[in-house]
Amino acid sequence: MISFATVLEAVIPVYLLVGAGVALRRTKVLTPEVDGALLRLVIHFLYPCLILDKVLGNDLVLIPSVVASGIGAGFGIVMLGYAVSWLVSRLLGMKKGTGSRSFTVAGGVQNFGYVAIPVLLALFVTSKSDDKVLGILFVHSLGVEIAIWIVGVMILTGRLIQSPKALLNGPIVAVVLGLVGSYSGAWRLLDPEHGPLIGMTIRQGMSWLGACAFPMALLLIGATVDDLLGKEKIDWKVATGGMLVRNVVMAFFILCLAKWLPVIPELKQVLVVQAAMPAAVTPIILTRIYGGQPQVAVQVVIATSILSLLTIPFVVAWGVAWAL
Repeated sequence: MISFATVLEAVIPVYLLVGAGVALRRTKVLTPEVDGALLRLVIHFLYPCLILDKVLGNDLVLIPSVVASGIGAGFGIVMLGYAVSWLVSRLLGMKKGTGSRSFTVAGGVQNFGYVAIPVLLALFVTSKSDDKVLGILFVHSLGVEIAIWIVGVMILTGRLIQSPKALLNGPIVAVVLGLVGSYSGAWRLLDPEHGPLIGMTIRQGMSWLGACAFPMALLLIGATVDDLLGKEKIDWKVATGGMLVRNVVMAFFILCLAKWLPVIPELKQVLVVQAAMPAAVTPIILTRIYGGQPQVAVQVVIATSILSLLTIPFVVAWGVAWAL
């Protein structure tokens, strides 16, 4: 049994790293000029290193049904999130042209990486050899990414798929390469126990680089939050609607999936943590690129993130006791 106190201990370092990002921004140590380069470093290099390290040779991802259920759960949860967000936007009186589509996408996607990773590690990983749950998280994230870059873009633009190039980002490519490497057996070239010396060296370096991904990302999230706070006048309708979607309705729905879906325990653990997550930052980028209303996405992200500081321990503790 994982207690509330255990969950709180797991999430406190996340809060501290985000707070450190705020402090680094305010003291001008982490300036806006370096954000773009650091973000690209995290997304296209450090995070893929982490994904490859946890997917390559992971016994669980060698089971086709596990991969299918993980991708399906990730895609399906975001689709359900879009539907709930759209309904709430209508209840709030939003229409096309007044932020409805931006609210739908922002409220529909939960944070599926940088905040979830340290919580999963702290709660469900007791040793380095027991971190297979992270591989399941990344397979799940592939389904989320597909839902974002295909369906999310369609919602924002009102048109069918813009370009398959949208799916060619670092994390998606890393998951696909990890699955191919695992199924083909190529991962053994990087196996610390059986691979050649150069392979072992590459795998160790990959592991070190991957470990930098989520601390760096959390610092950047903190800096971004500091930039956004006070820049936009709070729209309480949007903020309240976002919290209702992510911190209440979707949290309950995802916990129900964790309890009743016939999936492996590791995917249930991923779902419990996902239930507690705030809105993802990615929709802010999408709304800027595809002509949405970024200020709506920003409001949703800030409101759900602030509330999640209070709700994550409760949701995860309840989810572990009820669904696992």
